[in-house]
Amino acid sequence: ASREFTELPPGRYAVVLTGLVTTVCGRAVAAEWARLPEVESASVDFDKSTAYITVRLDRTLKVASLRKTLRRAERLANLGAQYDVRSISYRFGK
Repeated sequence: ASREFTELPPGRYAVVLTGLVTTVCGRAVAAEWARLPEVESASVDFDKSTAYITVRLDRTLKVASLRKTLRRAERLANLGAQYDVRSISYRFGK
């Protein structure tokens, strides 16, 4: 079983999302996650429903704040969609 992350130490992660309706949703999520102080970069591959985030070297990111930020992204996209985190995996290298 994949372990459930509650906190993400520094590194790169692939976050599989549910509820993305259009590329607008992906852009909203990437924009909101990129604003988090712990996040160095965030992008979303809409076709794979996957976000790629890099957590800063001196920070730890709480998964709860990722989920909370999804609520802001829903309002930003304004499409009545509901996003959630399905799974998170650590990515080695690039």
